[in-house]
Amino acid sequence: MNVLAASAVPLGRLKCLYPGVAFCAVLALAGSFLAEHYGAPALLLVLLLGFGFSAQSRDQRLEEGVAFSARTILRVGIALLGARIGLTQFEEVGTLPGVVVLLAVPLTLGFGLLLGSWLRLPFVHSLVAAVAVAICGVSAAVAVAAALPSGKLEERRLLGVVIGVTALGTLSMVVYPLLTAALGFSAAESGILLGASIHDVAQAAAAGYLVSDPAGDIATLTKLLRVAMLAPLVLLIGYLLRRGEPGRAEFPWFLLGFVVLLALNSFGLIPQSLRQLMVAASSWCLLVTMAALGMRTSVIELMGLGWRPLAQLTLLSVFLVSVVALLLVLVPALT
Repeated sequence: MNVLAASAVPLGRLKCLYPGVAFCAVLALAGSFLAEHYGAPALLLVLLLGFGFSAQSRDQRLEEGVAFSARTILRVGIALLGARIGLTQFEEVGTLPGVVVLLAVPLTLGFGLLLGSWLRLPFVHSLVAAVAVAICGVSAAVAVAAALPSGKLEERRLLGVVIGVTALGTLSMVVYPLLTAALGFSAAESGILLGASIHDVAQAAAAGYLVSDPAGDIATLTKLLRVAMLAPLVLLIGYLLRRGEPGRAEFPWFLLGFVVLLALNSFGLIPQSLRQLMVAASSWCLLVTMAALGMRTSVIELMGLGWRPLAQLTLLSVFLVSVVALLLVLVPALT
């Protein structure tokens, strides 16, 4: 009898979660289908579909599953991102990409916080925006949001960052290859510039291959260097922002999963088929999360954020690409 009672608890929990999670999964599938046929970013399309069903998020049958998708499934997706990265991938690109990334990322983070203060934006909003631009766009934004104490960041502000950084990443994928040609950069320099300044991994790779195959390879590896900085940075942010919270702080286990998978992949301990499955699962988790976040956010509230968040993201993006271009000129000259 006790066994039956114990099994009834998770079964009842699954029954509560299933309608909302299934609804978000359907939106993720629909957005992915549209992205494949129209060439638009899947995350953005899923988010827009979520906006269209925002009224349904208040349905009691969906509410719990949508909330689960917005936080728990997000954390699973961030943990699985670790399978995408292996430290051995960076051996072939030399030290220049590492030097550029290690200098550009903290400079961008610092400028983002100063800019947010000048624009009178909340500190946590500025922090999420700065990490999104400096590290890896949407993935970084949602990773920081997942590590924050509950209630620290309004979901409409997170979505403002997600929409802005996705739009700017798409624009930079078209504009930045033209910039590398105008600056007269070599294929290697072009790859480093694109990988160190474009927000999303897929966008950075696509922009690199628009220049040349070698530029695409280097852009992808440089971009992964930035992604590798995500776990230690988010762990530090989570610790600092939770330090003053009453009660015992929740340990971000999903980041530990990220680090473990990164280490296993670096030593070749994850079979290629399993690695591909994990990377695909991570992408789908983020799509489901975007659907949930879209459903939980009012478009009217999002528009109420005003022009300042977009101005911050735009100026940050311009700052980052300018710093990277300057470093590509200065660092080889100094060495």
